[in-house]
Amino acid sequence: MELIGTGILGWPRTERITDRYGCVHLSRDLYGDFLIKLKRGMSERYGTLIAIVKETRPSGHVGDFFRGLQPSTPKIGERIELGTGTIFYDDHETIGLRPDDGRDRDWLDPRKLYRLHDQTVELYFVATE
Repeated sequence: MELIGTGILGWPRTERITDRYGCVHLSRDLYGDFLIKLKRGMSERYGTLIAIVKETRPSGHVGDFFRGLQPSTPKIGERIELGTGTIFYDDHETIGLRPDDGRDRDWLDPRKLYRLHDQTVELYFVATE
């Protein structure tokens, strides 16, 4: 497991609007104003993104009404697999996985993302050889 970064998990607004749910970011604050630069150099590797919960709090997100998804609060120490695919970076602060089956939505599991929204996590990448 390679540590990508530690911080409060969130994702760009466009991920929900487009239904892609493909990438996440980590921040130092609940508003996403101070994004953390993530470990780089893993582009085009295949594997799984895993979050391990370090600190919990209620999420300030309303959820995805169209899908009936709402945030929930995980337990400290909970290990949550977000998805499997080829790693990519949208910029210096976001990281995601592109699935190999050609789908254009739900690249990461939205139910698990809403379980982790606003939670402090350690984000890991596990390569599959």
